[in-house]
Amino acid sequence: MSLHLPARRVATSAARTTTCKSTTLHLQYLLPRTQRRNAGGLFNWGWGRSGGGGGADPMKTPSPFARELTRREREQRLAKQNMDRTQGTSIFDEEIKDPERARQRQQQLDDAAAGGGGEEGPMAASRVREHVERAENPDPRWRVRFLKKKVMQMARADPAKPPSREQRIRLTEKRHVSASPPVPTSTKKLVHLSHQIVGKTVDDAITQMRFSKKKMAREVKWQLEEARDRAIAAHGMGLGSGSSSSSSSSAPRDNTNNKPFKIQTKDGKWIEVQDPTTLYVDESWVTKGPWRGARVQYHARSRMSMMWRPTASISVVLKEEKTRIRQHNEKVEAQAKKAPWVHLPNRPVTAQRQYYSW
Repeated sequence: MSLHLPARRVATSAARTTTCKSTTLHLQYLLPRTQRRNAGGLFNWGWGRSGGGGGADPMKTPSPFARELTRREREQRLAKQNMDRTQGTSIFDEEIKDPERARQRQQQLDDAAAGGGGEEGPMAASRVREHVERAENPDPRWRVRFLKKKVMQMARADPAKPPSREQRIRLTEKRHVSASPPVPTSTKKLVHLSHQIVGKTVDDAITQMRFSKKKMAREVKWQLEEARDRAIAAHGMGLGSGSSSSSSSSAPRDNTNNKPFKIQTKDGKWIEVQDPTTLYVDESWVTKGPWRGARVQYHARSRMSMMWRPTASISVVLKEEKTRIRQHNEKVEAQAKKAPWVHLPNRPVTAQRQYYSW
């Protein structure tokens, strides 16, 4: 019998079975060899750098070309990581690969190649949230100063075109709008709590929701507290009447010494205001939300229907008491300017004939 074996396998087995350290010349050319290439050539473990009197070995020191290749590979890897990371770093980035994102990436590369552009280099645009914010708004303080400057220019614009009443109110008074997430209730039940808090100060409204027996009262209480905190942090509302009450143009004439005074609200109630910067609930409304579920409701005669479970959301508008002070002063001035009522005013008689019309 003849044994058919590949020549390389025979040579490999012969090399393994031999006990001699040095192989013969004709077997050296038959043994399989694996060529490995490295940008740095041989490994440099630090030998020959100092001491021994030998000096550095030029064959073991990486060349400038190898260092440049290593730096470019590192920059390309970092750029690819920044391009792929849009929602933050994750320990499963290497295991979880999004096929849709990979397909879109390949499509972009194909389009760039078809359009004459090459592959994106290490200086490609990054879609990281911090990098995008820094690119869109490189100097936040300058932006704030620019907006303040534009507001001042609009305030002292051409006297022939003064700002409208709405613009003047928006510049001098503050407001904050807050909407709650959908809560598991209906608008029919939530609207009663909305009517209960409108027109009251934020502290009084929170107290009402604290002692209310309604189930959704705690949700409304939480929303009022969040709206109050956001109004204070974002707009500087409700910080006290240290300097705003004396310099405010909407303050009444009899409040020069920060004394409490009475005003009449829109619904006709008289209240006493201690601080013009106190927050109150100016508006409150309820909107429908998405359905949160359904169940089968059985009827007579083998019939059935679906009963949907609703959700609702409550929105509030917070303002300062100086707004109600201005509204009260405008109402008083309008009543003072109103002419006295005359039962039979003097006016010319028209549409009269000297003959009968029948």
